[in-house]
Amino acid sequence: MLGPDGRITYWNAAAERMLGAPREGVLGLRLSDAFMGGDEAAVRARLAEIRGGPLRLDGGELFPGAPRGLTVVATRAEGGVALQLRAPDAEAERSLGLLDSIRHGCVAVDAQGRIAYANRAARGVLGARREAAAGTEIWPLLPEEPAVLRRTLAAALADGRPRRLQALQVEAEPFRGRFFDIWTRPLAGGGASILFEDVTTRIERDKDLARYAAEAEEASRAKSRFFAAASHELRTPLHAIVGYTHLLATSTFGPMPAEAERAAERSGMCAEHLARLVDDVLLLSTTEIDRLRIAPVRMAPAHFLHTTLEPLRVQAEAKGLRFTIAAADGLPELESDPERLRQVLQAVVGNAVKFTPRGSVSVEARADDSVALEFRVADTGPGIPPDERERIFEPFEQLCDPSRTDSVNRGTGLGLTIARQLTTRLHGTLVVEDDAPDTGTVFRLRVPLDFPV
Repeated sequence: MLGPDGRITYWNAAAERMLGAPREGVLGLRLSDAFMGGDEAAVRARLAEIRGGPLRLDGGELFPGAPRGLTVVATRAEGGVALQLRAPDAEAERSLGLLDSIRHGCVAVDAQGRIAYANRAARGVLGARREAAAGTEIWPLLPEEPAVLRRTLAAALADGRPRRLQALQVEAEPFRGRFFDIWTRPLAGGGASILFEDVTTRIERDKDLARYAAEAEEASRAKSRFFAAASHELRTPLHAIVGYTHLLATSTFGPMPAEAERAAERSGMCAEHLARLVDDVLLLSTTEIDRLRIAPVRMAPAHFLHTTLEPLRVQAEAKGLRFTIAAADGLPELESDPERLRQVLQAVVGNAVKFTPRGSVSVEARADDSVALEFRVADTGPGIPPDERERIFEPFEQLCDPSRTDSVNRGTGLGLTIARQLTTRLHGTLVVEDDAPDTGTVFRLRVPLDFPV
């Protein structure tokens, strides 16, 4: 209790415990002499704000060194002033401690924009000392630019609606060089909470990732350009080698020893294999950079299928395989790119012939609800395990023993990769059947009857 002259007239045991000041040492003293270092004007100015109702004060304003969170409720009483000291609530103290420990700035302001609470991170962001933060207007602490920050906070205080600013960059101190996500949310009873999340690290990381992605994309384009250029340059001499070895193997320049003919024949096979590999690499690099031209035309599926697969039928029968084509003449016309579709079918059926040691290879064409045409390619080869059915479409992936050196018979590992990419360009799908038999493999190639515009 303070008398009319501002001297302490009553001091109970609870006040002794809270402030650590025995009553004998403070009774009769002015509050300013006992706790404020003689600043009587400051005490009177603060207590003069009491009108008809109580005035809630921060304990640190009247009692420097008071426990954090101590509040003082001042009311007029008996011509003087009654000061009720309220110890901080333990749960509230834990909450404030938790807010102080987070790395994001958290500020609560009243409806007039005065700071009611600011955690440690927020005081660092705003450049406000702890003792200066409470009751201070937030507007002088905010940078002038960008103006959207002030407008957003003012709008949130005016209409009580939450708002968010993303990756806001501020050049003024103490924000310089930093990026913030800023949330404003209304508080019960008026005012708003403001959360400053420093996202500088995230923004810089995203910029680094974007730069790395751009560099990787440029490296991929350079790789594709290199493959395309190198493949074109390799084609001419390879075709010459294939032609000349064929002339030697067929004794065009005169009789040769049998061993020389076999050597020429083997050289020709290797050269043809290398030429196919170069063609595959060129085609793969072309499809990767999306420059392959698609020219759809209308065609009869049965005639197209027999014409396309005739060379593979000859190869299959030469291996002793039974080769069948089932395509009814009544199938609807197909609109697609015949050259690209031929490449897909030859890759899939060619694989079936190559990797089927005995038995049969069959190709069936059938319409699917007048929307798509499906080609079903089945063989009696060793089959493909379920967990390998997607890997075979990856570049250079092969299921045969990698230690084998007869690469001519193993293939390049690019055929199915190119086939699936071409199928996608044709707006179709190429998959291995899930319910394929234990022995053998079944591929399903499905393309639309009418090429999409």
